Amino acid sequence: MSKRIKVITIDFWNTLFDSSNGLERNHYRISELKKSLETLGLRVSDEEYEKAMAEAWDYFNTIWKNEQRTISAAQAIDFFWKYFNAPYDEDLMHRLVYIFEHSILDYPPKLIEGVEDSLKILKEKFFLGIVSDTGFSPGIILRELLRKVGIFEYFSAFSFSNETGVAKPNPKAYMTILEQFDCPPEQALHIGDIEETDIIGAKNLKMKAIRFIGNHLDFMNEDAELHSIADFIVTCWKDIPKIISNLEN
Repeated sequence: MSKRIKVITIDFWNTLFDSSNGLERNHYRISELKKSLETLGLRVSDEEYEKAMAEAWDYFNTIWKNEQRTISAAQAIDFFWKYFNAPYDEDLMHRLVYIFEHSILDYPPKLIEGVEDSLKILKEKFFLGIVSDTGFSPGIILRELLRKVGIFEYFSAFSFSNETGVAKPNPKAYMTILEQFDCPPEQALHIGDIEETDIIGAKNLKMKAIRFIGNHLDFMNEDAELHSIADFIVTCWKDIPKIISNLEN
């Protein structure tokens, strides 16, 4: 088998984009949820809304980790409706789904330093794809964010969990892209931040893997260097093109 890399797959959150504006997005979603439920006559304290949002994320993470899939914004709104025992209102719920999905465009994360310059270099030699586990915002919205920041054109394929029905480390998350380029996993490399999903999923397929721990807002990367099975760990995007070139030699 050739050592040459043909396809590079890249994680979205905390790899291409940082975690900035996350608190603002969360506050906006909660405030809109509160206003919507108040129109139905429900009066709930701010503390209870914060608790509901925390439990929604626990619900999300349990499904994400245990079932290797992610929930949609519609499922999240349904969770809140049941949590507060709110009367069913289809129009109101649809409006909130739209808000939860699109709030990332109003309060966007930032590209991590060095991403665009490195993508330009990598695009010259490799097919690039995104493999992302989505949160409240689905792939169609994340594509719009990629366009807004000017890096959509660097990617030839996408594997978003809300579209594939699976989340990392499920092999389908990666193979959805590799199969498009008739690329065996041994000739592919994945770049991501989470050991238990990004790195283990890629290495189980015998892909090469780079763990990115350069987003200092990402709490999941604490002590990352102590337990990673990635081929390399990097803290700076500008180092990635050279590392990948060395991997082929």
